[in-house]
Amino acid sequence: MSGIETEGPSVVWAGPSDAPVVLVLDPAGAAPHGELPATWRPLTEHLRVAWCRLPVADDSLREAEAVLADLRGRDVHVVAGAAAGSGVGDLANRHRDQVRSVQTFAAPLPLGHPDVVLAVLEKLLAQDVVSDDAGLDITRGTPSGGSLLGDAATALWQSVYQVAERLKRG
Repeated sequence: MSGIETEGPSVVWAGPSDAPVVLVLDPAGAAPHGELPATWRPLTEHLRVAWCRLPVADDSLREAEAVLADLRGRDVHVVAGAAAGSGVGDLANRHRDQVRSVQTFAAPLPLGHPDVVLAVLEKLLAQDVVSDDAGLDITRGTPSGGSLLGDAATALWQSVYQVAERLKRG
């Protein structure tokens, strides 16, 4: 079995429509049933996630182009599996006015892996997608001072951590 899913929707959306946007370009095609991987779901309380399942589309990055066109005028953070290829850099370059960051992850980690989710969250926090006053220490998941945003960021981190721990235990 190759581990590549080709059935199901080509794009899966989750999260508030006015939240910061993360565009995931998944060459493995996770989310075949129209739901994000469990490790990503807690992030959708604070982020709008567009999960492009590249093996489903005839032209794998055409869906990503359409998503970026739909989000014109919005900042977008791109997360991609390295197997998505050099087209990811070309895509980001064509949309440099709206793409704020690009993160790629090489195999063997699938994009739904807890370590990938935590790395994405850490980068978004570092880029002020969640502001500095959130007070989250990503290494410990504890707030450095009391704030509503800090409490939300801490709850998000703890939620992702709990999902990761459940997955590790099987």
